[in-house]
Amino acid sequence: MIGSVRGKLTAFNTAVTAVILLAMTLLCLFVSEQDTRQQTLQNFHNYLNTLTSYLTSQDTMSSQWLRQVEGTGNVAISISDNGKPLFSLRHGQGELSGQFQQVRSRAEADYDLYADKSCAGKSCSFVMEGENGADYIGGLAVVSKENSVMELMLLFPLEEMQQGIVRQRTVVFLGVALALGVLWLFSWHFTGRMLQPIRESRQRQIEFTAAASHELRTPLAAILSAASAMDQAEDAQHSYFLQQIQGEGQRMSRLIGDLLTLSSGDSQNWEIHRSPADPDMVLLEIYERYLPLAKKAGLALEICVPQEQIPEISMDRERICQVLNILMDNALAYTPAPGRVLLGLEAGQRNIRFFVSDTGPGVPEGERKDIFQRFHRGRRDRTDRSHFGLGLSIAAQIVNLHGGKIWVQDGRLGGAEFVLELPR
Repeated sequence: MIGSVRGKLTAFNTAVTAVILLAMTLLCLFVSEQDTRQQTLQNFHNYLNTLTSYLTSQDTMSSQWLRQVEGTGNVAISISDNGKPLFSLRHGQGELSGQFQQVRSRAEADYDLYADKSCAGKSCSFVMEGENGADYIGGLAVVSKENSVMELMLLFPLEEMQQGIVRQRTVVFLGVALALGVLWLFSWHFTGRMLQPIRESRQRQIEFTAAASHELRTPLAAILSAASAMDQAEDAQHSYFLQQIQGEGQRMSRLIGDLLTLSSGDSQNWEIHRSPADPDMVLLEIYERYLPLAKKAGLALEICVPQEQIPEISMDRERICQVLNILMDNALAYTPAPGRVLLGLEAGQRNIRFFVSDTGPGVPEGERKDIFQRFHRGRRDRTDRSHFGLGLSIAAQIVNLHGGKIWVQDGRLGGAEFVLELPR
């Protein structure tokens, strides 16, 4: 599904960009080609006027000069005097006679160049299609002499200009195709990066659902098994099976509570109610709560309070206590008797740090990155049915909502040390 969405987004982005790019490219090509044609026509007309001025001012004409003009301007010239041909130098009189006749006819029909006897000094130029299908620019000028009227006609082939336009189009469209290819690769990579969090979230949801189903199935199977055994057992054994059912029911209730807590965090319905709170009082409250539990487990619970007074900070006191409860539960569960657990508070310039250190086995370096993931279990957790691997994940979410950090490191007592850092 994610792959299909990625392909559609890539195709959509490329298609929209391609339409815009092609539209702008075609517009730019149209403007550029129009300018090229207009400039070519203008240059031809200026060339025609230059030759006209030369014929008007000169009494004699040099064949060599006219041949040079034809070669330099890449034009064919035809000159007639009182209707009699004088020069048709470059291509021969017969070869381009049809094109020259078209120039004459067009000038007479469209420009009224011969409408009256005062046509001398007039000129015109235009684009036309020759007999061989090639486009030309044709021009005609009438030059008045003492006893004659000379007619100057020019033909300029547009083949070279059109080839240049074709080359320009080819280069531009190849560039567009290359740009679209690069855009496709970029869009594919970008949409992949953009969808990566969704893919990871979906994978986590699948894994979360599978793990939650497995965890719920275990106590449910134990309850059903105990209920079935109790149905067939003697009355004296009913109390034992009832305790099993109650214990597994409480275990399932804790698991469902943890799952609902994580679900609220995922749906962003988890509200943090901040208010000024004294970190010292929070620390003492947790210490007093766990002191009897530590003695019962055969552990020594110690407290480390900074000597300087720490001012109040803005936090959700209940949620921070929940995080510390999770850390203390883990410390008491993983520290063998006789052992020590140290609960402390440190103050920095911009933050404060709660820490819980113990003399337990610690957390291996390779597991520290994953220990805050849901349903992650260490070596002991895999055989301890009282832990689901959700507590630290809940703690991490609460700390993130406070804008703080939580991590595990080698402890000052030799075991693991969990650190909760909150901004002041």
